[in-house]
Amino acid sequence: MPAEGSATPQSETSALVSQLRQSLGLLRVAFDATGEAMLIVDSERQVRWVNQTAAELWGGGLPLRVIGKRLEALICLRHLDQRLLPLTDSHHPLNQSRLGEGQASLLVQAISSLESSQSDVLQRMVSWRPITEMGGVFTLLIFRDLEPLEKSLQQQRAFINSLAHELRTPLAILSGSLRRLDRKSPLAAPLDRALNNAIDETKRMAALVDKLLLLSELDTDRFNWNLKRAPLDQFLDQWLNSLVADDRSKVHMHWPSTPSNCLMEFDQLAVNRIFDSLLGNSLRFGGSDVTFTINVVVNSSFVDLSFSDNGPGIPDDQDVSALFERFSRLEAHRTLGEGDGCGLGLSVVKSLVEGMRGEVLFEGESPAAGASKPFKVNLRFPIVKTISGEHVVQVDVDPKVQEDVQTDQV
Repeated sequence: MPAEGSATPQSETSALVSQLRQSLGLLRVAFDATGEAMLIVDSERQVRWVNQTAAELWGGGLPLRVIGKRLEALICLRHLDQRLLPLTDSHHPLNQSRLGEGQASLLVQAISSLESSQSDVLQRMVSWRPITEMGGVFTLLIFRDLEPLEKSLQQQRAFINSLAHELRTPLAILSGSLRRLDRKSPLAAPLDRALNNAIDETKRMAALVDKLLLLSELDTDRFNWNLKRAPLDQFLDQWLNSLVADDRSKVHMHWPSTPSNCLMEFDQLAVNRIFDSLLGNSLRFGGSDVTFTINVVVNSSFVDLSFSDNGPGIPDDQDVSALFERFSRLEAHRTLGEGDGCGLGLSVVKSLVEGMRGEVLFEGESPAAGASKPFKVNLRFPIVKTISGEHVVQVDVDPKVQEDVQTDQV
């Protein structure tokens, strides 16, 4: 018989259950008080938990109308240019969550508004986070309204995109007219120099507009990615084969023992542009005897592609990471005829790398006093995981969503 005043096991259990219910109730109140819509989805894409904000958006204010439904029966996700983001797309948040947490600005539309022909499309910052501590595979999805600063930035990027599009046509006409003039009878020396300068400046301006347009498309999610899964060596071989013989002879590739076992998800054109830009910088600033080295290191979950050359390097006080910011150039190279003249080439590299879920890392060495340091850049990309023999989750798309997919492909 327990001593008087001592707690029995039953009373202790009851108190713990009461405290747990109270904590869960307080937690529910906290989640419901936020302005962010939250969902927890399981591996079968069924909603297992929802906060009040999400229930008001997609369940008429009742969480029970949302819980238990598949995600594709509740909402439809689109890119900012209105292209459908199907569940079979590797950029879909549920597929991205397999590689870790992240976020993207997307258009969100309730399936109910699709069926009723309403145009209730919301632009949201969608965040995803895998949950692995609960004995299953779950994904937390958070839909946040854009802050005023983010909205302003999106508008600015859309303006740059429209401006770049508008400039391409007149620049093409101007470039064609200058080339036709150059093919005519020889001009006097001063006029010939002026004509050549005009041709060079027009080419530089066209390159600037192309880079601005590409960056704008990447910023506003309008870039048309063509991602494919293949062994790493296939992507690198295709890039090497695209080079002219003289440039290819300057590239030294250090491979791991079994690179073909490493399955990656890349856009080949994006890979070519990244590597071409880095190689072009080395050839432009390193001289005729420069050697461009790519060292491939395969880890358990990611691949490191390390780029370096034996060129003159960069000043010791120069921050390498700053060179990847837009309109950033080395003062030592700011001369006519050197560089792209706009400081956007490495920014394009960084944006393309991040668009393929990679990151740009910088390797630094401490040179001797007054000496320059070598230019070394490391690109890190995740390895595609094999899950139950499949590399992409194949799903049965809602018939209405499937109809939209077919419409977008026409």
